[in-house]
Amino acid sequence: MIFRSADMKNGPAVEYGEPVIEITGVYKSFGSNHVLKDFNLTINRGENVVVLGKSGCGKSVLIKCIIGLLSYDAGSIKVFGNEISQLPIAELDELRARIGFVFQSSALYDSMTVRENLEFPLRRHGKHKSKSEVQGLVEETLKDVGLLDAINLMPSELSGGMRKRIGLARSLILHPEIMLYDEPTTGLDPITSGEIINLMLNVQKKYNTTSITISHDMHCAKVTGNRLAIIVNGVNYSDGTFEELSIIDDPQTHPFFE
Repeated sequence: MIFRSADMKNGPAVEYGEPVIEITGVYKSFGSNHVLKDFNLTINRGENVVVLGKSGCGKSVLIKCIIGLLSYDAGSIKVFGNEISQLPIAELDELRARIGFVFQSSALYDSMTVRENLEFPLRRHGKHKSKSEVQGLVEETLKDVGLLDAINLMPSELSGGMRKRIGLARSLILHPEIMLYDEPTTGLDPITSGEIINLMLNVQKKYNTTSITISHDMHCAKVTGNRLAIIVNGVNYSDGTFEELSIIDDPQTHPFFE
């Protein structure tokens, strides 16, 4: 099945594949704090969807539910047709190998070198490769993020921007079909943010990934997103392209900015 959607960078319409993530009627609360309330969103193969919202609105909670790091109270989340809440641990782990998750904090292992951080996913997910194959994959992926020279450094020796790049490289080492970015430009200066955004675009082009980006960075949303979804009061309040949501024309009137 083919879906057509307006795309602000590549012409009036672009074709996407079948749904790979289907979120239907999802609720998630922490005590009396109702974060997601009947949230709905479908992401099709090849799409780059940016989820926008204020701090604390549930953006990061949403993607953690998608990969089973958090359980949801009600509703359905299907990834590649699999209901996340019903997968046994072993099958969930296999599914996660097809998904790259770039944490806001980069989540590198401080006791491991950059090389060891990238080798870890290959060992954890049972990829039976020779030492030379592993070395080749690590070096190729570091080249993709422009940090081959950092291969033997420790995370403590990296700048914030470098840590983001290494976190991205570690997520790419398994050649995932889906990329999940949690606030990829938060805490970075404008130049470094621009470099990360360009890397995200290059990753999509080289690896043909589907992606969800959690952000409140409007420039990142405009440049990387084929479609935007805006969380307001726990629901998908608006869903469309940057232009369709009228953010450019009068951003101050949008509930996201109130």
